Amino acid sequence: MNYIVRLITLLVIFLLVDVYTFAQNQEESPEKFMPRELNISSSAVFELMGVTPSQISRPSDIKDFKVDWSFKSWRLNPNIAVQGQPVWEMFYSRKSLEKYRKAGYFGRMLASLDVSAGTVQNEKGERRIGFGGKVNLYKAKDPLLQYDFFNSVTERYNQDIQLAQEQIKNVKAQLDTTSDVAVYRTLSSQLLQLENSRNDIITRQREEITSQSATFAELYWNTSFVDFGAGSIYTYSTDSAGSLKKLSLNRNTGYAAWLTAGFGIGRNWLISGMARTLVYDEQVNFKTQDTLTFEEFDRDTIFGNNLITVGVNIRYGSPYLNIFIEYFADLRETKDKFDVVGFDLSRQLPNVPTGQVVIDKSVSWNLQPVHSLTLGGDWRMSRNVMLNFGLRMEFDSKWKKQTFIPISTLVCLMR
Repeated sequence: MNYIVRLITLLVIFLLVDVYTFAQNQEESPEKFMPRELNISSSAVFELMGVTPSQISRPSDIKDFKVDWSFKSWRLNPNIAVQGQPVWEMFYSRKSLEKYRKAGYFGRMLASLDVSAGTVQNEKGERRIGFGGKVNLYKAKDPLLQYDFFNSVTERYNQDIQLAQEQIKNVKAQLDTTSDVAVYRTLSSQLLQLENSRNDIITRQREEITSQSATFAELYWNTSFVDFGAGSIYTYSTDSAGSLKKLSLNRNTGYAAWLTAGFGIGRNWLISGMARTLVYDEQVNFKTQDTLTFEEFDRDTIFGNNLITVGVNIRYGSPYLNIFIEYFADLRETKDKFDVVGFDLSRQLPNVPTGQVVIDKSVSWNLQPVHSLTLGGDWRMSRNVMLNFGLRMEFDSKWKKQTFIPISTLVCLMR
C-alpha cells in the first residue's frame, strides 16, 4: 500500500501542475494561441484496464487536461480517469510555438507524454486502481509543426494585435501622467475602445485557427504514428463500505508495457496494431490429500506469469464519426495450471508437505478469455466531448463464446 500511496502522490503533483498551468493559460497572450485537441483518444490507464471500447488507441493530439468516464458495468460507480501532460504544461504551454518547434525530436517526444490515473469497480465488486502513460515516438503529421497550415493566420492577426497593444500601452502611459479630469475620461474611453478592438481581433484569430484545425483534422486524423505506453494496475477486494481489502493475484494486477502503431489509407481508413506484455503474479488454488489418512487440505501457490496481448484494429470514417472492428488475443506464458501444481511437481511446492499429493480435479485459477472481438466507434459530439461505444464478444481458446459486453466511455476536455 505504501508503494501505491507514493505513486498516487506523485501523480497528484503532476496533475496539480497541469491544473495550475491550465488556469494560467486562460490568460495566455493571443500570439501563443494554438490548436490543442485535433484528435482525442482514451487515457492509457483505461486502455490497459480494458474498460474502453477500443484497446488499440488511435493518434492523439491532446494538449489539455482530460477526464474519462467508463460505463462498462452500467452502474453508478466512480469509474473515472484523469489525464494530463506535465512536460508540455511545464515547458511549452505558455511559450510560443517556436520553443516547441526548436526543441528537437527528444524534446517534442517528451512534450507528447501524457500520464493518467484511474479507478473502476468491476462486476465482482472489486476496486481496480491504475496508473499509465503514453509517449509518441513518431507521427507523420504533427499539427504544431505545420508552418504553412497555421502560420499565415497567426502572423496576419499578430500584426494587428501588436499594433493594438502598442496603442493600449501608449494610452495607459498617458493615463498615468495626466492630472486633467476631462483628459483622463477621454483617455479612459479611448482605452476601452482599443481593448475591445483587440479582443475582437483575438476572437477572430481564435475562430479562424479553430476552423483551420478542423480542416487539418479532416485531412490527417488517420496519420501514421507509433506510440509507446506503460502502466500498472492493482485490484482489491472491497467490503460493503468500499474499503480496500486483499490484493488480487491474477492478470488484473500487474505491470505492463506496449507498443501501438498505425497507418492511414486515403482519408477514411486507419489500420493500427498493438503488442503488449503484462507481468503479474498468479495464484493457483488446489487441494492436497494425505496418502495415509486421505484427509484433504486447501492449498495455494503463487508464481510469476506473463500475458502477451496482440491485436489489430480497422477503422473507417472521419475525426467526428468513425466505426471500427477490433480483434485481439491474450496469450499466457504459462497456459496450463497443471504445469504449476502437477503431480510430478508437488515435491517442489513449499506448502505441500511430504506424504501429500495434489488432487487433480481441485486445481483452479482465474479463467480469462483468449480471443476478443469488438464492434464500435467514436462520435465527437463537440470540440471538447467524445463518446466511445462498442460491443465486445469474448471467447475461450476454442472460440466458445464466454461474454457479450456493451462498453462506452465519455471523454471530456476540461477547459
